Amino acid sequence: MRTNWVALLAFFALTLTAFITVVQTLPPSPKPADVSSTEFSAERAVKHIRIIAEQPRPTGSAANASARGYILNVLNDLGLETETQPAGNLVNVMGRIVGNSSTDAVLLTAHLDSVKESRGATDDGSGVAVLLVTARALMSEMPFRNTIIFLFTDSEETGSDGAKAFIADHPWARDVRVVIGFDAGGLSGPGILSTTSHDNGWLIRQLARADSYLVGSSAINALAESGTDFGHVFKAAGFSGYAFDLYWDRRIHTIEDSIGNLNLSSIQHQGYHALSLARYFGNLDRLSDPKEPDMIYFTVLRLFTSTYPIILAVPLAIVITVVFLTFLIFGIKRGFLSWGGIGYGIFVVLVGTILAPLPGILLGRWIPGMPFRFVGRSLDRPSEVSLAVLLALVLIILWYFISLKIKHACLPCIYFGALVPMLIGMLGTSMILPALSFAFTWPLVFSLLASANWYYCFSQLKNSKLVILGLIISGMITIVIMGPTILLGLFDQPALTLLLLGVLCGFLLPQIYLMLGYRMENLYPI
Repeated sequence: MRTNWVALLAFFALTLTAFITVVQTLPPSPKPADVSSTEFSAERAVKHIRIIAEQPRPTGSAANASARGYILNVLNDLGLETETQPAGNLVNVMGRIVGNSSTDAVLLTAHLDSVKESRGATDDGSGVAVLLVTARALMSEMPFRNTIIFLFTDSEETGSDGAKAFIADHPWARDVRVVIGFDAGGLSGPGILSTTSHDNGWLIRQLARADSYLVGSSAINALAESGTDFGHVFKAAGFSGYAFDLYWDRRIHTIEDSIGNLNLSSIQHQGYHALSLARYFGNLDRLSDPKEPDMIYFTVLRLFTSTYPIILAVPLAIVITVVFLTFLIFGIKRGFLSWGGIGYGIFVVLVGTILAPLPGILLGRWIPGMPFRFVGRSLDRPSEVSLAVLLALVLIILWYFISLKIKHACLPCIYFGALVPMLIGMLGTSMILPALSFAFTWPLVFSLLASANWYYCFSQLKNSKLVILGLIISGMITIVIMGPTILLGLFDQPALTLLLLGVLCGFLLPQIYLMLGYRMENLYPI
């Protein structure tokens, strides 16, 4: 196999994998208004938003009262049992579908108010509309085993007072076993599972079974800050559940949060979450969270959600470390690896990883006292974030190209050296931030398998095609595992996420070298 074909094959395979990963992470296409009444339609939701978000509706305003009246009328027309809850100058609206076998309830919630500067079409007119369209679909499927409650809170924008009033004073709150919140911290993007309640093992297992459109990971859950009714109130009060948010294009709380800037795909994604989870929990035999230990989880191309208990993070890291050190000692003794090459690989990947967050830091506004992970958060438009990612990739690949010219070393040695910082990252995250450890653990596992295949081909004098195949498969799997968390985190924590992009490129160092024209005769040690 000639070198140029290797470069093209590696480029095609990894680029195609990255493309598929991005497409499978983006929100789905919106459904038209004429689909079956049992399906969610973003176009139906927009009809509600046009009325709700005609003008700003801060708590206590006439527009707020008008939106509240509209929501109440829709719920009554659909046939739900409805109530309002006045509390000071706020008024919550509620509707419920009473279960035929249990009073235990799943609660879906969104807030009906907006800030005074914005019409709140997306924040949170979209959440309100998602619940109204979901209620319509569910009413055509009655009866349900469990009760389904729809809560439209007031005064979320001024302290989540509506949610607090519901928990403190409304009798329906006593029946709630699972809460599912919908809000918007941005105008577009996927409907991200941004946070869950504590001890989420049972919740994540149910979610993995119920929601085929789930995108998210335990890393986002651990690092994101959900400034919603669920994150601030329900979670703090001990309720079990989830929050789904939109994060991209943070023009909320401005005049630009308008009908013209609605993203129908994002609304469709939120609708899929709402309808699938309401159906699932509405018919679940036992709607009670046993508060199992937290899970590490990450979605894989919408095919499935990988989950395992967080207590396994450290044992897995220890086993992988033992395998890594065994391979290192064995490789040195057999002449497959050299200390000089390993050291150079460590140097190359560390420099590349340090370069990765620089575009986000330099292009974004620096705010004194801001935590590192939020540096660059002012880059909130897709075009701005795309530019930062492109510049980060250019810097990393340019550095890798330069590193090829600085020192001549066998690729197995450089590759294994590149994995040393990843091993340290795995050990560190497993102990300090285990929710993120999967981004190191499983790419490291597949990288070690590729290295073992490499050594086998070397010892058996096999054709280098098997080495190339192993590296490409390992690289593809690594992109699938890490890609969604990187894509989802870019708009919330750019600097930290670009750093994770540098880690991804570190795992892909030999594949990138091959794309840059690395000489095939250097695949094996001399």
